[in-house]
Amino acid sequence: MSGVFGILDSKRQMRVEPLLTRMGARMSHREWYVVETFWDEDAGVGLGRIGIGIFNRERQPLFSEDQNLVVFLTGEFYNAAELRGALKAKGHHFRDESDLELVLRLYQDKGEQFVRDLDGAFVLVIWNRGSQEAIIANDRFGLYPLFYTRYNGRLIFAPEMKGILCDDTFPRRLDLTALAQYMRFQHLLGERTFFEGIELLPNASLLVYNLSTDTFRCEKYWDFADIPYRPEVSFDEAVEEAGRLLRRAVQRLSGDAYRPGVYLSGGLDSRTILGLIERRPVVSLTYGVRDCRDVYYARRIARAVGSQHYWCDLPNGNWVRKWVDFHLELTEGFHTWIHMHGISTLPLARQLMDVNLTGWDGGSVMGHPGSIEPLLVSAVDDMAFIARIFFVLTHTYTWPSITEGEENMLYCEPLRRKIQGLAFDSLRDEVSRYLHYRPDVRSEFFSIRNHCGRLTQNLIVFARSHIEVRFPYFDYSLFEFLYSLPASLREDRRLFRAVIQRETPRLAYIPYAEDEFLPTAHSWIRNLHGLGVRLKRRFNRHIGAIFPERHTLYADYEEYLRHELREWASGILFDKRTLERGIFAPEFVESIFKRHQSGMEQWTIGKVAPIMTYEMMLRRFYDS
Repeated sequence: MSGVFGILDSKRQMRVEPLLTRMGARMSHREWYVVETFWDEDAGVGLGRIGIGIFNRERQPLFSEDQNLVVFLTGEFYNAAELRGALKAKGHHFRDESDLELVLRLYQDKGEQFVRDLDGAFVLVIWNRGSQEAIIANDRFGLYPLFYTRYNGRLIFAPEMKGILCDDTFPRRLDLTALAQYMRFQHLLGERTFFEGIELLPNASLLVYNLSTDTFRCEKYWDFADIPYRPEVSFDEAVEEAGRLLRRAVQRLSGDAYRPGVYLSGGLDSRTILGLIERRPVVSLTYGVRDCRDVYYARRIARAVGSQHYWCDLPNGNWVRKWVDFHLELTEGFHTWIHMHGISTLPLARQLMDVNLTGWDGGSVMGHPGSIEPLLVSAVDDMAFIARIFFVLTHTYTWPSITEGEENMLYCEPLRRKIQGLAFDSLRDEVSRYLHYRPDVRSEFFSIRNHCGRLTQNLIVFARSHIEVRFPYFDYSLFEFLYSLPASLREDRRLFRAVIQRETPRLAYIPYAEDEFLPTAHSWIRNLHGLGVRLKRRFNRHIGAIFPERHTLYADYEEYLRHELREWASGILFDKRTLERGIFAPEFVESIFKRHQSGMEQWTIGKVAPIMTYEMMLRRFYDS
């Protein structure tokens, strides 16, 4: 994972350079990884950056002319030309046109608040020798994760938790609330990690650490509440402006020297991006079992737009076993193995593209039923809102998780008594941070930061081991415009379908893989086509299967676990190390695994996979 890392030791109790070197080596996962470092043993400072050789090819760090400032950067800025022009007009001299130089001059001009001017996806660190301060900042959405810890008079930070764990003096204490959350929600909430004392840097953060006084502050420089509310915008105006902003974002992210590509499914997010890319050639890549809905409709979409299309088959579950260790190494257990979507395609992707224009969470931003559901938007009070958030996290956002009764049986004593209720209590605390937002969008903001930021963003984390990723739907202007609208305008993909109809009309007449209905804005065409789809399904079910019905899943993890992966799973769940930890009750683990193997219940994999992944995480990052 690309990012910045470092050590600031106010007590000068350790040698910085050896630890810095270990951190860089531990986070380098392929031969193309690039690590650059700077250290000052007398000051107790060591900084570095790690990348995959695509973005940020200029040498780092960058020093100011007087050597007082040291700058490291990962990522890119989309308003660099505008900012550079304004600084030149004020008399600032630029030695080159790099983003690093831009950071340096902005900081010299505006101080630490310069980060408010930046538009992009980035994480950076500046060391100011004169003030003895380190300034760390990330973008509005935290698109480059950064973990940090403060203990024993030092600050250590890294893009991967394992970078911090390179310090042998760090006390590895498991966070029981994190364990409770992981088993109930299959991901963590807020800034929490599996270890006490290690936190994820919040999005839109400015962190300042003073080495001489060992003082620390972390503040938000931007918040969802900064988005204005514009109820006066009509639906037609919203369609026109959203289409214009999305097209501009896609053109900006695909029009430079890097080779663009799109991971293409049969959904709406990726097809819209691919349809808006004007540059040719452009690559699209799909994975899944032969003729599943995603594979079938992605092929049709690729033909319609003329992309160079590639497909990677997944005929069985052996690919999971081949890639699971790499997935664990990169996602560090924050992502269970049943979310390894596309990891086996990364070697091919690196050959075909430099950057993936991802449709990640585009459905939420543009509006879909799951993100704008009535029980969340119109909750009768805060208690109802919290209860509904708990339900969707445990039942609908991914495979259903363990129930309250199952949680009561999952843990060994005395851990069971300590952990009971922690998941819900911590969720309530996290949700309380979002209750002041507009009622029609607060659940979406919660989801963007928690479900998306703590679960599905791990898809970006492991993809960045091979290629860079860009985010059209998280374009600042587009995001702000969409969330300035009443949520009702985006409800049920209404706005999204209208944008597709306006901007990429050919793609409005290729069915959406989820329900196989047309995503057209013309309701009579959509309804007529939908009627035909439903009649064919009824005919197949009640008379005879003469109409083709395609797999809804690109891969069947549940069946994998009953066949190809059964022995592997048993080797983890019933291993002596697992049974003797005193965390999971052996009799419950045996019972839930039997329930899954019986095939009598659907979706039990969401109860089994977190247990397996947590144990694998312990072996990799706790035991060692």
